[in-house]
Amino acid sequence: MILPAPRSVARGTGLAALGLGTAYLLHLTYLLGWTSGSLEWEMGPYLLVCLGSAALIWSLAARTEAPGAWRWVATGTFSWGIGNALYTLGDVQAGVLGFTDPWFLALPVCMLLAFRLFERRWPSLPSREGQLDVAAQVMATGAYLWFFVLAEQMQRAGPSLLSNLVSALYPLSDLVLLTLLLAQTWRGPDGAPRGMGFLAAGMVLFVVADTAYIFLALRGEYLGSMWPDALWPLAALLFAAGAWQAGRPRPLRSGAPRRPRSLWYGPLAPYSALLAGFTLLGGVGLSLEARGALYATFFAAVFVAARQTLTLRQLEDSRARLEFQSRHDALTGLGNRRQLHLSLEACAGHAQGTGVLIVDLDDFRFVNEALGHRAGDAFLQRTAATLRDQAAALNGECFHLSADEFVVIVPATHEETLRAAGETLRAALREPVTLEGQVLNITASVGAALRPADGGWSGAALLRRADLAMKEVKRSGGNAVRLFDPLRDDEAAARRVTIETRLRGAAERGELQLHYQPQLERGGQRVHFEALLRWQDAQLGAVSPAEFVPVAEGAGLMVSLDRWVIAQACRQLAAWRAAGREWQVAVNISPPNLVRPDFLPFLLRTLREHDLPPAALSLEVTERLLIENEAQAAQTLQALLDLGIEVAVDDFGVGQSSLSSLLRLPISVLKVDRAFVTELTGDRADGQAAFKVVQAVVGLGRALNLRVVAEGVETPEQAQLLWELGVDALQGYWIGRAAPPELLTAAPGGAAWPAPGVV
Repeated sequence: MILPAPRSVARGTGLAALGLGTAYLLHLTYLLGWTSGSLEWEMGPYLLVCLGSAALIWSLAARTEAPGAWRWVATGTFSWGIGNALYTLGDVQAGVLGFTDPWFLALPVCMLLAFRLFERRWPSLPSREGQLDVAAQVMATGAYLWFFVLAEQMQRAGPSLLSNLVSALYPLSDLVLLTLLLAQTWRGPDGAPRGMGFLAAGMVLFVVADTAYIFLALRGEYLGSMWPDALWPLAALLFAAGAWQAGRPRPLRSGAPRRPRSLWYGPLAPYSALLAGFTLLGGVGLSLEARGALYATFFAAVFVAARQTLTLRQLEDSRARLEFQSRHDALTGLGNRRQLHLSLEACAGHAQGTGVLIVDLDDFRFVNEALGHRAGDAFLQRTAATLRDQAAALNGECFHLSADEFVVIVPATHEETLRAAGETLRAALREPVTLEGQVLNITASVGAALRPADGGWSGAALLRRADLAMKEVKRSGGNAVRLFDPLRDDEAAARRVTIETRLRGAAERGELQLHYQPQLERGGQRVHFEALLRWQDAQLGAVSPAEFVPVAEGAGLMVSLDRWVIAQACRQLAAWRAAGREWQVAVNISPPNLVRPDFLPFLLRTLREHDLPPAALSLEVTERLLIENEAQAAQTLQALLDLGIEVAVDDFGVGQSSLSSLLRLPISVLKVDRAFVTELTGDRADGQAAFKVVQAVVGLGRALNLRVVAEGVETPEQAQLLWELGVDALQGYWIGRAAPPELLTAAPGGAAWPAPGVV
């Protein structure tokens, strides 16, 4: 995990790097002969660069994704610096085994330990092809190293064999480390851990410097303060630069992924090693016959290599294309669910916190229904382009999960930042879009969740929490931004799951019951009742319909609940009729149930089973039916009226139904919503707006020959005003609360029902 560096730490790092750079430049002036002084004084900047780089790497290690590995790099660099100090002060002979060699050789040992830790987290070459490619490159380099340096070193007569072996260890160990670095960087910038490029460059300088040192020492030409001495401290500076880069946060990538490096140098890697080998052999003294055969073999190998390279390139392109398609949506080009989960996993180690925003388009299906799916696809492509641009501006990434659902990942450390990002996305989507001559204004519901820098949530959990927040926005009417609240949303989600689970068996356990609320007619009769569903759960207690009905709608349970209510209401009607009470019961029906082809047969069958006339039952539908299923519902509603079953529009005035819908659909009752009735007061001036609305609804009902019922009547003043406005019936607490059937003790015809306001 990368921790964000405070500004003071960043300033200190910059000053340290400036000081080390200055020391290195001063060291170069000594090497170039521009300044002079004692050997100890000349070596001061050299040692400062080596030891200072080691200290800087150690201080930066804590802010990298692999602090242990970078501390081993710092230890190796420090050991190399100590070896140089001892070499300078001890007057060690070049090319001869001495007490400084263990300090120098500690560098490759520490580097090996560092790469062991790197490999644990980032396996470098999972495929055998890659391993063979790296091995071929190393063998080609080793051939040159052996031919020009190591063979002569091993045959050297002066020093002991042990001295020769130790001297050979320097370039060989550097070559091994370079191999590991080459393997780490082989995967390209998107796969390798950060800082590997600088480490590889530093090791290249070590290989060159160590090889040159041996070459010069073999000829007795190394006198100290020569050009290899410019490369060793520069390599230490590159190591420090690698630690600095590794400590920087890895940015989120947006849009299409980078083309992997292996697509261009992967197929050429083995052939480049082969070319290097042929070139070396061509430089060896051979006869004319042998040289001609060698060149012919070389060109044959080149042609075979070209043929194989073209084939491999095609395979690589096909594989890359298939891989891209498996991670991206074909319609929008955005990352799909698989790519989303990969990106969430990659964000786990970021220094900054990670914010996830789920963007769900409100009522997008109307675009498909009104303009067709081709226009809907075009709208989604425009929406995807808008969100992609906004995500890029936020240094984030955008994904497409389903038809109308998008996800945006952004770096964020505070909820205010994440909320501002959500508002930015929502505002961008509010811009009108013109498609096929129609101007579309689509809003969006945005749910957001924040994972702090110290983690705590997995990617899947973060996504689930953002989805919960988005669904809360949907339940609240949409077109808003909501951040996930662990105390509120987790508990609410768990309760919804419990409600759904318990509701599935509530009828079988006998926990459901119907209560009946009366309506007061102008003549004082109470012969119309509304059946209201009540649920008393053994574990949850009394659960409000306002809570369990939305859960039932989302879980697809409303059809079974509606049919249970109809069956129970018919059974109660039959019992009342047997006792001489000719009452009518209204039942609320969900729109999906009403438009089912088997609904009307079920209703008629239930009425026949209880020997009830159709007029004994009344059905109430919401205004949503008039909007979503007008064409499908018209036929069913007309069939109900032809049978003598009344159909009422419930909660009229607060939905989105139009007057044309009332003209086209066969209905018989309008129920004025309680929101208007509540505003009515004894002083008409205080409730003037509500008074005019109710007056208009009553006039509309009379014009269309509809019965008008006012809901939510709670005071005698409201009742008096409603009677004056001309409503046909009243319903509410002042008339009577909903009660179980055994408490409805009115005499036949409702004559003995208590006076208004008593029940």
